[in-house]
Amino acid sequence: MKGAGFVQGPYLWIGLLLAVLFLILLWMQKKRAGLRVGESDFSPAYVTQSDISNEVFAGIVKSISPGIVLVDAQGEIIWANQSFQELMAGENLAGNISRILTDPAVEHSWFLKEKAVQLPLKGRFFRVESKKIPDGQSFVLSFEDITEKIDMEQQRQEERPVIGLIQIDNYSESIQEVEDEKRPVLQAELDKVLTEWALKMEGLLKKYAEDRYLLIISQEALRECQKNRFEIMDRIREIQLGNKIPITLSIGIGLGEELIMDAYRLASFGLELALGRGGDQAVVKWPDKVLFYGGKTNATEKKTRVRARVVAQSLCQYLRQAAQVIVMGHENSDLDCAGASLGIAKIALDYGKPVRIVLDNSTGMLDKLWQMIEDYPEYQRLSTGAEALSHANRDTLLVICDTNKPSLLIEPGVLEKVGKKVLIDHHRRGEEFIGKTDIIYLEPYASSTCELVTEIIQYIGEEVSLDPLVASALLAGMMVDSKNFVFQTGARTFEAAAFLRRAGADPGMVRRLLQDDYEMILQRAQMLQNSEIVFGNIAIGHLDYIVPHNTIIAAQTADILLSIEDIKASFVLYATKDGVNISGRSTGEINAQILLEELGGGGHLTVAGVQLKGINIIEAKEKLMAVLKKYIEENTCQGTVL
Repeated sequence: MKGAGFVQGPYLWIGLLLAVLFLILLWMQKKRAGLRVGESDFSPAYVTQSDISNEVFAGIVKSISPGIVLVDAQGEIIWANQSFQELMAGENLAGNISRILTDPAVEHSWFLKEKAVQLPLKGRFFRVESKKIPDGQSFVLSFEDITEKIDMEQQRQEERPVIGLIQIDNYSESIQEVEDEKRPVLQAELDKVLTEWALKMEGLLKKYAEDRYLLIISQEALRECQKNRFEIMDRIREIQLGNKIPITLSIGIGLGEELIMDAYRLASFGLELALGRGGDQAVVKWPDKVLFYGGKTNATEKKTRVRARVVAQSLCQYLRQAAQVIVMGHENSDLDCAGASLGIAKIALDYGKPVRIVLDNSTGMLDKLWQMIEDYPEYQRLSTGAEALSHANRDTLLVICDTNKPSLLIEPGVLEKVGKKVLIDHHRRGEEFIGKTDIIYLEPYASSTCELVTEIIQYIGEEVSLDPLVASALLAGMMVDSKNFVFQTGARTFEAAAFLRRAGADPGMVRRLLQDDYEMILQRAQMLQNSEIVFGNIAIGHLDYIVPHNTIIAAQTADILLSIEDIKASFVLYATKDGVNISGRSTGEINAQILLEELGGGGHLTVAGVQLKGINIIEAKEKLMAVLKKYIEENTCQGTVL
């Protein structure tokens, strides 16, 4: 690196060594004289020739380009060389060094640890290194100007290409409903809009399949896309050329890597993440972080059931090979999680495999189901996470139901002990994801995991025979997650429900599973009484003390608040032993998932939740309000009507 007066290579370290030797001599001389350097009489001219025993040392220290500062153990400035005085021209150098070196990213008294930090100073960037001198009570700070180095690194980063992968989410479903003569017109329009978008960014777009594209753009173009939140997705969604289903895009962007192949790998991961979250969104992936854009629509229900059939066949194959089966749900298991787990357990039992069912009823949400299981001895195979962990081995098949996050599993340690893993879930995928899974059946369009398990049972056929308990539990799980077939409900949802009814689902048993007791009704009323409407169309309720079944009560309260006229989203905060949980609901016009992801949670466009550890209701509400305000401001700037 070049710079005025900058000393490079070995000369820098020789100069610094001589400087330190000089400062030690100066310090020892002052101590012998019984003087304290660096009090109110400090001035840039404090060090005079009379203080210097060797004029050679004085010349070196004064002229060396990196700034040199001597401080005591409290950070009080004792002395500074000429270069640092010139750099800080006009500043009073008396006092503590922390007054000059202010940066929120750097901890206080960092120099006491003899470390190097990067700091901004006077419009430039410096590498500041601390070294303790032999007296053990003082430190020498050296300032190296690295502004040009940082500028060069930023320029190099800017010149790296950005790799993007684009996929039309529902190409086959959309094109099937278009008349034959209009299909080429629709395809040409898609290609035209995407090509014009790429050319506007001075990028390269290459189509490599009928519904897939490769994109190469600059960092500057990416920033523009982020600024307008990838408006290309809105433009594609607005195309209407005989297609009854809106066409949506998923985009994966990879950047921040030296090699193009590594950026491509990140783009592939981003696209996979976007598709796992239901599509119609862009994911920008760096090596150390990820950003999401879009996700304004629900995942489109797939008319074809090919995926369900393939999963059913693969699951049966793994069951035949397994010595035992563990079915595990998420913490604070609900009826969707429990119903799906019982469905998988029934499949395994009919294949003659020993089964352990791991569910968490700490909230009491499954009390009624537990009572019903007492009449069915074959399902009294409930295990704790610790028991499952102790029995798991390489011959075990693990089936995970209703979550795709390892942190939400009842016993994450089981993941590393089993030989095969199957994941069945309907929640949108987040950055945290259960990896190295043999089968992933993740369909965000589905109403519930129970719906997905029901379809698997349908394709297995006569090898599995449902009984009233399992059929009723599966139907109850579907009803809970779809809010009695109102939200996230498609034709396949009703077809699955009809199959369960034919298979023996008992409406009376379902009704008992969904009933509330008197105390729950009173507590729900308390949450409603504590509610308020903010930003004109968002309802927020809360309960600041812990009650049994608080998860169920909060979810029910959020549903009731959402039924109020003109309300587009509702959030209910409730106290837990670890902090505060939030249950969120939306009509679809406000994205509940994106909002609660900001707080570390997740879910769907219309149903989401988050667990906030170590805070109270007031603090949790402040965090939620900040996220809501940010979301509304961003969407208002884009002209979105909330």
